[in-house]
Amino acid sequence: LEDDPLSCHFTLQDPSVYHISFTEPSLCHLTFEDHMRSQKKTNDFLKQLKDINRSELSRREQLVYDVLLEYYNIEEKMEDYYYYQNLLSPTAGIPSSLPILLSAYDFHTKEDIICYLSLLEDFDIYFGQLYAYATEQANRHLAENRESLQQTIDFCTSFATFSEDHLLLSSFEKRIHDCSFLSELEKNSYIFKNSTLITNVVLPSYLSLSNQLSSLIDKSDVNGSLYAKEKGRSYYALLARQNSGTAESPYTLFQQISARRQKDLSQMADLFSHNPALASSISSYDCPLSTPEDMMEHLQNAIQNDFPSCEQVTVTIQQIAPQLQKTSAPAYYFIAPFDSHGHHFIFYNPNANIDQTTLFTTMAHEGFPGHLYQTTYYANTNPDPLRNLLNFSGYVEGWATYAEMCSYYLSSLEKPYATLLQKNSSVLLGLYAAADIGIHYDNWSLAQTTQFFTSYGIKDEKPIREIYELIISDPANYLKYYVGYVEILDLKKASLKKKKEKFSQKKFHKSILDIGPAPFDVVEKWL
Repeated sequence: LEDDPLSCHFTLQDPSVYHISFTEPSLCHLTFEDHMRSQKKTNDFLKQLKDINRSELSRREQLVYDVLLEYYNIEEKMEDYYYYQNLLSPTAGIPSSLPILLSAYDFHTKEDIICYLSLLEDFDIYFGQLYAYATEQANRHLAENRESLQQTIDFCTSFATFSEDHLLLSSFEKRIHDCSFLSELEKNSYIFKNSTLITNVVLPSYLSLSNQLSSLIDKSDVNGSLYAKEKGRSYYALLARQNSGTAESPYTLFQQISARRQKDLSQMADLFSHNPALASSISSYDCPLSTPEDMMEHLQNAIQNDFPSCEQVTVTIQQIAPQLQKTSAPAYYFIAPFDSHGHHFIFYNPNANIDQTTLFTTMAHEGFPGHLYQTTYYANTNPDPLRNLLNFSGYVEGWATYAEMCSYYLSSLEKPYATLLQKNSSVLLGLYAAADIGIHYDNWSLAQTTQFFTSYGIKDEKPIREIYELIISDPANYLKYYVGYVEILDLKKASLKKKKEKFSQKKFHKSILDIGPAPFDVVEKWL
């Protein structure tokens, strides 16, 4: 964490308790030399880990050991794929992610403010390293897809435009005014320094990066799928394992996704055969809850029967800043530092063009019983602090997607309608996950991807192209949502088969939540 003060800030409210300090807070660790130093630490740590006799550990330590071993085994295998990362992805890359993090950076102490301003001072160097990374990527024929790169260039150009209410000015000023530990003189001084850094360093860095990346457009790949790159399929298989939390090959995952999709479609067909009026009546339904706050309150109450109790939390739901809406997801949740019982934030995108029912299920994904609930519940189990540093997105996003699917039954919908909408949502997400594998592992072209979606009745080419571009720019992303969700369903099915009439949804959910984020083979073993 000492190497990454920005991540540290969102992980720990008081790093000093863990003897973490920053002599020179910096964002700048994007060089190949930094990567090799980090990789050596990983390899050395893995060797030490393997020298430990697992049988001599306590039960709690054995779980930590199992999680660490899987995590670092994958990290070790990633050593040769440094330049395969999509650091410039228009949706999840560094240029689009940094404004989100910086605008949500809380100030608990003066040290937080000083650290934040120090990070801004490094922007020109950091973006210089990012451009050097992109240049080397292009020289190795591993560059970002042309369409994606152009979107990132456009975002950088737009974000570099100065205005009095620029996100990084207005959000900073608001947070500083909320700092009761500062005098008015100190507040004005910090606001002035931030304004100077944004105007003279940050925005020029965005503009410079935009101009520099434009020179790489001709070197970028028109296709952009990993299949077309040297060792791209091997990298995708590893990425699929890392993101999904399973050790299955992409080929096997594709077969499993297809089987689940056919099962969902069969259940939908069965519903229609018993009630032909479902199709016409379901189209007129919209969630009666009008605001995200109402939805969150309803969900908190509705989960009591089937999910273990969790302490009450304070959550603020806000709109995503206008400057970020074009490249942002429909919603996202900001985790409070694990050493605080802090304030949680959920941001939603009013520009996402989703209906009230979809907003309701999105609030379930981000809030209750999704991310916010899972994070808060797990923090209250007093896990080993190290567990909070390891990212297992298959478990985390799989749980949130599972929660989203459950939310149809927590709404005001009658069961046949809830089942129909839930299965439809599962089918769509399964199509995206299958296309993800098809594009990056089997080299599907846009035409083949269009044909795949058309075969399932999706014939509008514009959204298909948008999905194709999203998948190109962020490989294996959909796998963490859908495969993670299906893995939890399979664990539930196995538990139901074993427990029979003694099966309890609440006990099953508690078991999954108590184990915490981990690869699914570890979750299955401990379950």
